[in-house]
Amino acid sequence: MKEKNICLITFSNNADHQNTVYSMFNALYPEHEVYTIGIINPKTNIAPHTKNNYYVNCPDRPGIGKGTFNLKVLFEIKNIIDANNIDIIYFESQHIWNMFIMLLCPFKRTVVAVHDVIPHDGNKAMTLANYVTCHLSNGVILRNYMYKNTLSQKYKIKSEKITCFELWRDYPEKVEPSYSNQFLYFGRIRKYKGFELFAKIIEKTPHIKYRIVGEADEESKYLVDYVRNFENVSLVEYEVSDSQMIEEFKCADWVVLPYSNATQSGVITDACRYARPVISFNVGAIKEQIEDGKTGFLIKAGDIDGFANKVNEVNKFSRNKLREFSEHAYSFGYKKYAAKFFADKFFALMQRI
Repeated sequence: MKEKNICLITFSNNADHQNTVYSMFNALYPEHEVYTIGIINPKTNIAPHTKNNYYVNCPDRPGIGKGTFNLKVLFEIKNIIDANNIDIIYFESQHIWNMFIMLLCPFKRTVVAVHDVIPHDGNKAMTLANYVTCHLSNGVILRNYMYKNTLSQKYKIKSEKITCFELWRDYPEKVEPSYSNQFLYFGRIRKYKGFELFAKIIEKTPHIKYRIVGEADEESKYLVDYVRNFENVSLVEYEVSDSQMIEEFKCADWVVLPYSNATQSGVITDACRYARPVISFNVGAIKEQIEDGKTGFLIKAGDIDGFANKVNEVNKFSRNKLREFSEHAYSFGYKKYAAKFFADKFFALMQRI
């Protein structure tokens, strides 16, 4: 029986979504007939350039904005799909063009990924996009296990349509701890990501070195202005490149996730890739991503004192104990998040759809 040709698509401007698509492509190609469509000038440093990789000029924002109704490019994408006899289209990240492509290619089988069953800050546009694409698609990949029933009930889709897969990525060689005693907060600075709680944790741990890397929204800028006054805090207040991201993780010993709510976290996936243990509040499905006491620590949600105490505790770890946590984080993540371990499962799912 002939294998189905697969096209992996992300129109995301975020390096993590791009890494997910291109790491899976690299794991499947050239053994299988797989293709990708993504944005021009991708941020990830693993984006391939074979005859099967296409890069298009699409809108930066996933919602309606400038360039949303660029029919010329949309029909170029349809022609790419038709010319390569694509059977299955997989969408890694939400974008309004996903719906357009589904409508332009009604006879193709499609699979969509859902990262946030309950979108952050009650984003109604994302909820609607999830609902519509889940119903238009032939299959759904959920990025955690905890919210499968919620996804089925909230979006009124059959549970057998849903497959739970981890946040796979490419996996680099293991790097040793930096022994810098530095704690990294990485990613967009938002209230739902617990930055208000984090400010209080910083206040309680004045002797800990914190590195904060990420762009703040308007709602959170006053918090950034507040923490910049602490001598133990260094700030990088913009979205960094993929190469810069790698260096930030390498230069830290620990990653901190003081999220007030979450489903799962791509930051934890990246922390494992670079052998960095994580301290996080136990919210959402994050407990699926951390082995408490081995790859990091889970703190009761909202327990600021507990979080601060744990930071102080691990900062006193011996080099051997830190190395042990680092090795556990890397090996745990390698088995859980490396794209090559999901390649066969992913390919088999695509062939069944």
